[in-house]
Amino acid sequence: MKPSDYRVLIRGAGELASGTAHHLYTQGFQNILMLERRYPKAVRRQVCFSEAILDGKTKVQGVLGRYVRNVDEAEAANEAGAIAIAALDLDEVLHGWQPKIFIEAAMLRKNWGLKREIAPVVIALGPGYVARKDCDAVVETVRGPQVGAVLEDTGERLVNEPPAEIMGYGDERAVKAVRDGIFFTQQRIGGHVERGERIGTVVSVYGVEDFRQGVPVDASYPVTARISGALRGLLRDGVPVKQGDRIADIDPRGSTEDLNHISDKSRRVAEGVHEALLGLIAEMERRRPRARKKPGTKTAKKRVNPAPSSRTKVTAKKGVAAKKTVAKSKPKPAAKPAPKTKPRGARRSTKS
Repeated sequence: MKPSDYRVLIRGAGELASGTAHHLYTQGFQNILMLERRYPKAVRRQVCFSEAILDGKTKVQGVLGRYVRNVDEAEAANEAGAIAIAALDLDEVLHGWQPKIFIEAAMLRKNWGLKREIAPVVIALGPGYVARKDCDAVVETVRGPQVGAVLEDTGERLVNEPPAEIMGYGDERAVKAVRDGIFFTQQRIGGHVERGERIGTVVSVYGVEDFRQGVPVDASYPVTARISGALRGLLRDGVPVKQGDRIADIDPRGSTEDLNHISDKSRRVAEGVHEALLGLIAEMERRRPRARKKPGTKTAKKRVNPAPSSRTKVTAKKGVAAKKTVAKSKPKPAAKPAPKTKPRGARRSTKS
């Protein structure tokens, strides 16, 4: 089977999931459907297909992603050369679309109930999954020499990966929500912020029981930068957040050159997924049972031409072999014996 014959379902459409989808698409796996939540929480939005959920469509380094409402629209999007992105329930898609390949890339860092029976080939990204138990293969996502490696067991891996250090800054680069609520901002990706500058605001959403106790004065919480630099990533305006969700990513170098490019880490993870995928597909093809003959059916015997005899003359004309059988001549009948005749000069005896 060709790569384009396989349906690929990816759960998640964030940075790592989008890098994986982009790589697989360029390698011929073009029947791809990605599932994302209604309000995506991607920070590096220029390289995430999740933007199609709210914008209708988006492009990641030349590959088009299109929002679809059902599996029929997903097939139409794939036929038109686009990756399909939907906010559908997983069980609904599994029932109506039936993928050959399932990739868990939501980066939940724990097993939400993933099973190998979901699809013939199941691959998971990041910690929280055990290969050959929860899935067929696990790909390492933690930075370091092993990023992108196909792992046999991730039970001992880190659960929370710290941000990569740049100019000595690590955790300070990540801006997170301190309360549950809705995030509002007027900043943009690529803009410059100073330390202590407001990036946005998280407005808390209260229920009826909260109003009975009185609305607190600090119902909105400012989100400020802890270091100066360029906004490499920023959550979309108006998105609901939970406490601890990442809101922004600051680059202290102030560089904005690679904002629209897939990161090296995402590429290495995608290459690991591709490597695992090819191995699992080959294994699946080897295990595929061959077609067996039904009992009671007769197979037609092949007709074997007899070897040419000494009386068979083989001739060739214009490169095509042709047989010409020489007709056997009938044996001549044996000659009849000649009647006995008297020798000449003999006379009959006469009576005297």
